[in-house]
Amino acid sequence: MAGWIGSGGVIEFILVLTAVEVFGIFVLHRLGVTRLTAGRMLPNVLAGDFLLLAWLGDVRQAGWAVVAGCLLGALVSHGTDLALRRE
Repeated sequence: MAGWIGSGGVIEFILVLTAVEVFGIFVLHRLGVTRLTAGRMLPNVLAGDFLLLAWLGDVRQAGWAVVAGCLLGALVSHGTDLALRRE
């Protein structure tokens, strides 16, 4: 288990789960089951995914520019999510 976490495998697993979550919300919205749209929740999910990618970049020693770019993406996604919630 420690090897899976240390290698970044758990991060990749969580990223796949969030992609499945967005797809599931999209399908449920198209079927009329929920009013929540994938576009409304996408900035929130992307913010978390960018933070996970920054962590993965650190684990895989991708370099400071990759980690900084992922953190910047998280900041923009959080700002977009906040702006959408104010409406």
